[in-house]
Amino acid sequence: MQIISQDSERRLLKDLRSLWQTNLEQRCLHLKFSQTEKHNNEWPEIVSRELKAVFEDMSLDVFICKDHDVFIINRTMTHKRVTKLLTHLKPKLGLAREEMAGLASLYELRVDLPKLKVLCEKKLESLCLEIELAEHEKKLKIPKNTSAKDKNAILTKTNKELANTLPSRRQKRKIAEIMVIEDDPFSQRLISNVLKNKYNFTIVGEGANACTNYLIKAPDVLFLDINLPDANGHDILKEIFEIDPDAYVIMFSGKGDKENILKAIDLGAKGFLGKPFTQNKLMQYIRKSPHIKNKNR
Repeated sequence: MQIISQDSERRLLKDLRSLWQTNLEQRCLHLKFSQTEKHNNEWPEIVSRELKAVFEDMSLDVFICKDHDVFIINRTMTHKRVTKLLTHLKPKLGLAREEMAGLASLYELRVDLPKLKVLCEKKLESLCLEIELAEHEKKLKIPKNTSAKDKNAILTKTNKELANTLPSRRQKRKIAEIMVIEDDPFSQRLISNVLKNKYNFTIVGEGANACTNYLIKAPDVLFLDINLPDANGHDILKEIFEIDPDAYVIMFSGKGDKENILKAIDLGAKGFLGKPFTQNKLMQYIRKSPHIKNKNR
């Protein structure tokens, strides 16, 4: 059994791509610990121990992610073995039956590799943003014992400084930067396929830290979902325009969102894309961005 805990998201993505070329008979189990409120650092180690009680074939590759999610690749992984593993894990993790429901997803590489690739890429993007945020705070040299109130005051001041340099940073950059805040996996996958090899882009699935991430990235285009699971798209839109009046924002919306769309336009959004959207429509809005037009002159 090989356990990978360093740079695991990137290594997992690399291994999946390699297996696509060499061994499509493999299966991948995803234990979604990050989705439970009780998850902790000990859980991956518990999983490693319990795997020995369930699998005779120990040719397992175990990837432990930064957010505590665990991916296990093995040829003999079956639904029966997954059920047995979860039965072993339940008392060790101290989770109720309803908390165990939906904890595991089993993928067959032959069929599900595109889904797994998007999942890994999403984790990598989130991890990169976390690192950038951490580096951003580290540069401020905030003492560890600083109160939450004082820390927020320092970050607010620094964010204002980032806002002041946002136009110049965006203008100096030669390659356009696209930022997407969207939680739907299908839309994320479509956007990723359209933008790769064309632009630098960041896709995040939640609204947390949206404004700070925007300030750090200084994107030429922001695609923003109106209905996010953890935030109100209109509130984010309003904050974005407060820090960057020149922001070029396009809203994503589902059908029947006419009222929300009109409100977003009133707040400053330059357009909207109904889901599902086409590749051509996505690219049309990108090309219309004045920031990108300025780069192409």
